[in-house]
Amino acid sequence: GNAVFGVTDGKDYTDVLPQINLAFLLPDSQAVRFGLSQQLARARMDQLKATEESGFNFATGEPGGSGGNAQLDPWKAWALDVSYEKYFYENKGYVSAAAFYKDLDTYIYNQTTDGHDFTALCATTPDTAFPPGVVKQCTGRFTQPVNGEGGYLWGMEFAASLPFDVFSDALDGFGAIVSYSYTDSDIEIQGSISSVANESITLPGLSQDVWNATLYYEKYGFGARIATRYRSEYIGEVANFANERALRFVDADMITDAQLSYAFSGNMFEGLQILFQVNNLTNEPYIAYSENKQRLLDYQEYGTQYLLGLNYRFR
Repeated sequence: GNAVFGVTDGKDYTDVLPQINLAFLLPDSQAVRFGLSQQLARARMDQLKATEESGFNFATGEPGGSGGNAQLDPWKAWALDVSYEKYFYENKGYVSAAAFYKDLDTYIYNQTTDGHDFTALCATTPDTAFPPGVVKQCTGRFTQPVNGEGGYLWGMEFAASLPFDVFSDALDGFGAIVSYSYTDSDIEIQGSISSVANESITLPGLSQDVWNATLYYEKYGFGARIATRYRSEYIGEVANFANERALRFVDADMITDAQLSYAFSGNMFEGLQILFQVNNLTNEPYIAYSENKQRLLDYQEYGTQYLLGLNYRFR
């Protein structure tokens, strides 16, 4: 039968997180901002569990397993942020440039090691459970979250908001908002992507390039905007077929959304707004793959979503 017993594990830590934020207002509607802080992000609860799951490959006699790590330290980094902002056209428009640098003391990733001791599993699994000629082994591969130390993240961000009536009064109400960010890191971690072990992958979730662009019209209660978001390829941590977290390469995508609205004013419908939204206008697919784009793991089209709504604000 199955044995059930309690497990207690964990650690205590105390952190002091200093921070300073400075803003310098300059002539001609300019501003420079500076920030220095120590930042902390705690591990997920499933990473902190004190239990483990293990079992045998009865064809080879090798044990294997995975578990949590209640001794994890949180993500911790010193972060430096600097930005410049320039406002113009009666502060209706602006341009900004920013840079950031994060010096990581600790981070968290999944590590797989050989030679893990599965003595307890061996003791409860008789030799007769294995096919003839298969020798039961008591050491094998084990995966658990651990702390990595050192490394950096850095990046640049650019943004602008431009009302088009700066060019001509005929374009009053039209405008655009754009932004671009670049992020890089020297951190390389161990990771298994679709059961293929790799000793040097980037941090999951890190896209090098991300940009957003929005065109809009807002006047006389009418509103219309179309927005596109692009994200370059990255390593994603998603649920696999067994509903377990797994790593995979995720291809770049570009999602476009649109919205139309009208807000009533000056009549009995004052405060009422009608909204019509279209999400994923081009039906952009989600594409995930292993090792290279020829080894496709997942191709999903979520379709285009249409939403109609009403907002009412009491005055």
